[in-house]
Amino acid sequence: MINQLKALMENMPASMTMFDTNMNIVAASKHWLDRYGFKMDDVLGKNIYKLLPNIPEEWKDIHRRCLAGATEKREHDILYLNDGHQEVVKWEISPFRNEAGDICGIIMFSEIITEEDKSKKVFLKLFRELKLLIEVCDVVFDATDEFDLIENVCKKIIQYGGYQLTWFGYAPDPLSDKQLISPLHKFGTAIHYLDDFLIDLNNEMHKVGPTAIALATGKSIVVSDFEHNTTFQPWMKNAQNHGLASSISIPLKFKNNKTAVLCIYANEKGAFNQEEINILDRLGVSITFAINSLHKIYENKVAQIKQDKLIKDLNGRNRSLEEFTYLVSHNLRAKVADLIGVSTLFTDFGVSGTEAIELMHDVKNISSKLDEVMRDLNSTLLVKSHTILNYDVIDLQQTFKEVISKLEANHPNEHIKIVTDFSKYPVMKSDRYYLFEVFFQLLLSLVKHNTEQRFQEITVVSQLNNNHVTLSFIDDFDGITLKNESNNTFEIYAKLYQHLTGGGIKLFYVTAIIENLGGTLSVKSEENSKVVFTIELPLTDTLLNLS
Repeated sequence: MINQLKALMENMPASMTMFDTNMNIVAASKHWLDRYGFKMDDVLGKNIYKLLPNIPEEWKDIHRRCLAGATEKREHDILYLNDGHQEVVKWEISPFRNEAGDICGIIMFSEIITEEDKSKKVFLKLFRELKLLIEVCDVVFDATDEFDLIENVCKKIIQYGGYQLTWFGYAPDPLSDKQLISPLHKFGTAIHYLDDFLIDLNNEMHKVGPTAIALATGKSIVVSDFEHNTTFQPWMKNAQNHGLASSISIPLKFKNNKTAVLCIYANEKGAFNQEEINILDRLGVSITFAINSLHKIYENKVAQIKQDKLIKDLNGRNRSLEEFTYLVSHNLRAKVADLIGVSTLFTDFGVSGTEAIELMHDVKNISSKLDEVMRDLNSTLLVKSHTILNYDVIDLQQTFKEVISKLEANHPNEHIKIVTDFSKYPVMKSDRYYLFEVFFQLLLSLVKHNTEQRFQEITVVSQLNNNHVTLSFIDDFDGITLKNESNNTFEIYAKLYQHLTGGGIKLFYVTAIIENLGGTLSVKSEENSKVVFTIELPLTDTLLNLS
């Protein structure tokens, strides 16, 4: 039967070849011999891989699969002839068996496709490229993020271009010691070609590769045949193992002087004709335009953020200047004026005796208050400039015992009762010194308004609300009305209660500390009813709840 196949094949008006299991030629049609310029005596018994040493690894894989029992075929493929020409063919390879059913080899049939079919294939390929360009343009117009833009472009190239692999990478900084180009984005069926892949521009062989040349010249570089292109030798074996035969490297240069490359690979030799190259170059222009636009948007956002920060800083400086002006005019100036008045009595009226002693007491009191203002101002300025916090685990009940002890030692008042309820949130992490200062100064502000020595109860409660620790200071001293509840309650010159004269910086100091801790201070009250101060401090990763 095999002999009959041989005789039949030799006279077939088509290109047919029969190989044994070692890929030695058993029979060949005259049509096949003429195509390659062989004579029958030159090929019988000869190994096809020695006769045609440039057979791609992809074809060898096909032969192996068919020798194992598979049948494979393609309707359109490129066949490379010995003289360098190529033909568009359709082919089929199938195994043949002996009478016992064992595989004895394979038979290959190939047929040259007519010029009409060639034109049709070229037209379809061109249509495919135009469709790819349209799809990429859609991606470009909708892009809001550079990473997503490049990812989507790579996917479209594979989806609509019919290629096996594409990757995108940025060129290294020319001043950097490392001169590596690595795929930042990659996509395709041959993606494992890029496993351990890199281009080192410090390597002399890599420096003359297609990607490096494309970046250096700013022009797209096409490698039509990896096997016969010396510049591609460092990557040729790996490419053949993944069925890749040709490529195009498209350079991209951006307005920020950064450069990148888009590399596209096909499984056919000569896959990139001039029309296709023109379309892919246009695709590169679209990508460059889109990334330049995104860079501009990003630069504008950064500029806007810097401008907003500058305005915020200027407003802050202006506010600090206003606060200092009010402090000088309301606090410092008043005390200095008092001292001048007392000193005038001494010098102009010559007071002596009991009056002199009383005036000296006044001088001492005024000087003490002036010193207090200066110390408060210094403390506030230190808080505003101090940004390093030392967090400790703080037992709220124990801390308040220490605060109340200091308060009673400095301002004894048997008519004031302080009650605490930390059952819902007893332990937290914060800066121990700052938190102690907040508790002490806030309580001090509350008890100072009790000038009539009436009974006063202050309740302090802790809670956890919306990822914030809430500390409420509730003053039930009936008949006391806040000066106001507006945003300037805690300004440096603000008055807190209607019945008190003068302003101060205590609550301004407290607010500065709380803001430094990342929290807020607010106050609420209804006429002739309780006054409630609320401190909110944000939870952090280090904040503990041991209730």
